[in-house]
Amino acid sequence: MTPDEPPLTLRHLLTRAFPPRPWRDGHKIPWHDPRFSERVLPVHLDPDTHMASRAPDVIRAHVDWLFELLSAEEPGPAGRPRHLLDLGCGPGLYALALARAGLQVTGIDYGPAAVAHARAEAAREGLDDRVSIVEADLTALGADLRARLAPVDVATFWFAEIASFTPDEARGLMGDLAAMVRPGGLVVIEWMPEELFARHAETSWETRDRSVFSDRPHLWLQEHHWDDDQRAEITVHWIVDLETGRVERHAQCHQAYAREEIDVLLTDAGFERPTHHPPITGVDEQMEFPVLVTRRGEG
Repeated sequence: MTPDEPPLTLRHLLTRAFPPRPWRDGHKIPWHDPRFSERVLPVHLDPDTHMASRAPDVIRAHVDWLFELLSAEEPGPAGRPRHLLDLGCGPGLYALALARAGLQVTGIDYGPAAVAHARAEAAREGLDDRVSIVEADLTALGADLRARLAPVDVATFWFAEIASFTPDEARGLMGDLAAMVRPGGLVVIEWMPEELFARHAETSWETRDRSVFSDRPHLWLQEHHWDDDQRAEITVHWIVDLETGRVERHAQCHQAYAREEIDVLLTDAGFERPTHHPPITGVDEQMEFPVLVTRRGEG
C-alpha cells in the first residue's frame, strides 16, 4: 500500500478477491521498507528458521562445493582474484564466507538493514577490500550499475529466489546477468522445481506480540493458493493491529518452472544449456533445493 492509497479496513477482508491470483493480486513483501527490513534481519540471521537463512555448516558445504567446481576452471585473470557476484545476498552469509575463502565478492540486495549488516560484518572482519555490498532492486539494475560491476567471473543466486520474480522480471534479470558475466563465466542458481510446490489451499491465523510485519500486537491471517493456470503460488498476509484495528495487506508470489523451462530461460539470455545437480547437502527439502550450473556463451 502506498501513502496515497486509502487505509484498509476489516471490510476489505469481506470484499477481498478470492481466491487471490498470483502477480495480479500482489507481488512481493516490502523488502525495501526500512522497518520491515530491520524486523526481518533477525530471521535472516537465525539458522534454525530455515527462512532465507542456513546453518553455518550448510553454508560451508555450499562454499566447498562451489570451490570444487571452480577448481576445474581456468584461474582468474592474472593479478586479481576471481570476481563473484552474489545476487540477493541478504546479510552477507555467503558473500562473507566466499570472501574469506579468497574471492572478490560483490553482493546485491534490496533490504537496507541486510545491506548495512553485511557491510558492518565485512568491516569488522577486515574484508572491506574483498567485499562490496550494493543496495539495489534486482529488477532495475540499470546500465550504469551493470557496467560498473562487469566483468564478473562467477555469479550465484541461492535460496531459489528466482521464483520470486514474475516471468518477465526473471527474463530481464537473466539478461542483465548475462551482460555482467564475462564470456565463459560460470553461473550457479539454486531453483525450486515445480513438483515441490504445495498445490493445496490453506488458510491460517494467529495472534502475535510482534512479527516481521509489525512491532505491535496483531492478528496475522494468511491465505495460500496455488493457481493451475499461471502455475504460481500466492500467499496473502493480512495484519490487523489489535489496538487500533488498522489493517495491512501484503502478498508474496512464487513462479514454478519445469526443468525445460528454466533451461530455456537461461539459454534465451545467452547462457549455455545448464547441467542440473541435486541439493548440495540434502539436509532438508524445505531448506535446500536443486542447483543448476551454466556458463555465459562465448559469442
